[in-house]
Amino acid sequence: MKSEISIKPFRECRAAAALPGSKSITNRAMILAAIAGGRTVLEGALFSRDTLIMADCLRKLGYMVHLDSDAKRIEIESAGSGIPNSSAEMDVGNAGTVARFVTAFVALRKGGNYLFTCDGAMRARPLKGLIDALKSQGATFEFLGEENHFPFRMKTCGLHGGEIAIDAGESSQMLSGLLMAAVGADAPTTVKLSGGTVSKPFVKMTLSMMAQFGFECPSDGETFTVKPRKAGAGERVYAIEPDATAASYFATLPAVVGGVSELPNFGGCALQGDAAYVDVLKSLGLVKTAKVGDSLLVFGGDGAAFPETAEVDFNDISDTFLSLAAVAMLLPFKLKITGIGHTRKQETDRVAAVARELRKFCVSVEEGAGDILITPYTRAELREKLSGETPVETYDDHRIAMSFAIAGCVDIRGDGSPWIKIVNPECTSKTWGEFFEVLYTVREDSRKFRVVAIDGGAAVGKSSVSRECSRILRYMHVDTGAHYRTVAYGLLERGADSSDVAKVSEKLGCLEIGAELEGNSAKITLGGKIVPDSEIRNERINSKVAEYASMPLVREFLKNYQRSMADFARSHGFDGMIMEGRDIGSVIFPDADTRIYLDADEQTRAARRAKEGITDSIKKRDDLDKKRKTAPLVCPEGALRIDTSHMTKDEVVERTLSAILES
Repeated sequence: MKSEISIKPFRECRAAAALPGSKSITNRAMILAAIAGGRTVLEGALFSRDTLIMADCLRKLGYMVHLDSDAKRIEIESAGSGIPNSSAEMDVGNAGTVARFVTAFVALRKGGNYLFTCDGAMRARPLKGLIDALKSQGATFEFLGEENHFPFRMKTCGLHGGEIAIDAGESSQMLSGLLMAAVGADAPTTVKLSGGTVSKPFVKMTLSMMAQFGFECPSDGETFTVKPRKAGAGERVYAIEPDATAASYFATLPAVVGGVSELPNFGGCALQGDAAYVDVLKSLGLVKTAKVGDSLLVFGGDGAAFPETAEVDFNDISDTFLSLAAVAMLLPFKLKITGIGHTRKQETDRVAAVARELRKFCVSVEEGAGDILITPYTRAELREKLSGETPVETYDDHRIAMSFAIAGCVDIRGDGSPWIKIVNPECTSKTWGEFFEVLYTVREDSRKFRVVAIDGGAAVGKSSVSRECSRILRYMHVDTGAHYRTVAYGLLERGADSSDVAKVSEKLGCLEIGAELEGNSAKITLGGKIVPDSEIRNERINSKVAEYASMPLVREFLKNYQRSMADFARSHGFDGMIMEGRDIGSVIFPDADTRIYLDADEQTRAARRAKEGITDSIKKRDDLDKKRKTAPLVCPEGALRIDTSHMTKDEVVERTLSAILES
């Protein structure tokens, strides 16, 4: 009996997903390390069934391979003078990269005799293009089942070089495997495509990695000229990028659940074409992004108008098409995915498999030879259709399991009850055995409420930065400057000038202040109403607000109100609050989770105020703020000070977000 796992929905995500290393890069790097010679240390490597199969194959071929799963490190030692063992029996499982790369690689051995076995699913996966290319170089094959498929016995005589034609129309891995192996050929090799290829970004990845290992392969996209390797030796350390395909699941999560996913070390991914999946989500209006240092933040879109039918070509990034297809049942539009015909011959017939499972949840799913059209119910209709937990078959395909698990995270019934269960969740071990553990670390109920205090003088960027960070993180935003402006307005309306302390004290007692939400901003109310900006942001208030704000009784009047905003945010379901002002980190929330002080030189600040049409004196305002006896404007001890004078808003936002996420 197959095991099952129920996917418990949650309200929204807000955490960093610990992404595994890239399978594609890890397996390419192991082959290139063996060819290059010397000692290679792969840092951040993926440990999964596929990469362990690759390591096992290299060991059986005579290479020294040391695995440290805790440190995510693989060390490979190679003499660089050719494949040590002339015979070996290797099981490639259902790992496409291993099957294609190792088959091409062993062709380098003169007098080699190798037996390849595999899982049942691998017997149906395409290999003919590569086999034909290797036969043209003298390799021979004895097929133990269907011709041009695993399993087989292969006898090799080395790669002689010269011109080799290959049809990689069914899998780019065949072309990538041949290009890497050709580095060890006896003479320069010209590889020509005879039938095109799919997933071109993976070929680009191969070429980039070959260059990183010191191998030359100029190309015009159709013809590839591989120069023989130089004598190998020495040591090298190679860093593996986080897996872009794995990242696609957690990039999709905020699109359907809400909240924010942080993809650590993903902001600078340069090798993987699948990183473009995030751009697909953005183009559909499903997410927005912000780069914070080396990380990428992905957060839900703002509800912009959607097309009736969206069409996306996934030919170049086909490993990620399931990530979007599986959640199509939850999208507010029809979705047509094209360019995926070749995925019918991957771990399973992925087009047929996803269509079969989606029909359990959608109005209709129409398959073409290389496309799929999905018509979803509305979420209300889907809720009515559901009964108990619907099992999703995975066909022993890791990507189906992970993609549908993301859909199951949506609280479709509104009561937190599971509605999807994944059959055979263990299949994720192929590339990411810890997937379900990581998924449950990004639940909103696993996070604590966070308070962020942002202080600074006038025109340092507090408001714009605080609002943008609040929007991205979906925290509640509080502008305490508006509090003082509203109180100043109320006092002036009641004839209590700042010079008359007694009258100010009297009239403060008459002010009824409260709070109201506008979007994610908490607005102060006066007498149950929000005072319009035109009434509190004008020359009259600008000239008096600092005087009122310097009065101890006014600050005391607002102190408890401002502190109560944290409870107000919690009661409205926010996971955090960003409060901006001049004494937030020093007086109101001295124990805030993150305290930031924004600053800028006087000339820059004056120019910013002038651009806003405000002509009050920055120096006079600073003197009032910094010299008042009660809660003077200071950079709180231990707060992060950021000088915004020569920074763009985006740069300040990124630095601020980084500080919040690191706290």
